[in-house]
Amino acid sequence: MVELIEGRDAIWDTEKYDVVMVGTNINNSLRSGFQSKMRMKYPHIAVANNATDYGNTIKLGKRLTIDGDPIISLLYITRSHKFRGRSTLDYDALENCLVTANAEFRGKRVMTTLIGCSRFDGYGDRERVLDMLYRYCTDIDLYVYDYDQLNIEDEAIAVFDKIVALKGVDNEKYKTLWSDRFNILRSLYLDIRRVRY
Repeated sequence: MVELIEGRDAIWDTEKYDVVMVGTNINNSLRSGFQSKMRMKYPHIAVANNATDYGNTIKLGKRLTIDGDPIISLLYITRSHKFRGRSTLDYDALENCLVTANAEFRGKRVMTTLIGCSRFDGYGDRERVLDMLYRYCTDIDLYVYDYDQLNIEDEAIAVFDKIVALKGVDNEKYKTLWSDRFNILRSLYLDIRRVRY
């Protein structure tokens, strides 16, 4: 069973599932979008990911399963984290990851984003990836979150713009929120080390 959940940031629902699958590259980078938020919410996945060989092409098409609650499975589905508007998704790697995840997590509730389709995990073709999810994920209950993932800077600017909009309207609230802006970003699982504001 595959169910699409549209327009909702997946980070808020990870606790509802047995397994969270995260698409990533072989360069140990969990830099933006859902990947980065997962790294901030579950720091142990960065430790496990960084313990793998950087850039080793043998990882392509493999998964790293990290025990915990929830179980997190990193799917190495692309060689690069620098997409520049072109697809770098390796469809054979994605297929192998989905087939093995389907076998390992049989009978479990699994969530993922529209894996391989964001600008952070491959820029793949949406329809082709959906077809693969339906074809290869037959023994798991798969919940696929389809939403526009933002980079850290864009998401932080959106938060800051909302706070600044209060200036002159509700100055007390503006002052409180502005002084607490970096804690607000942390609560959204944003890596504030990458925010210049």
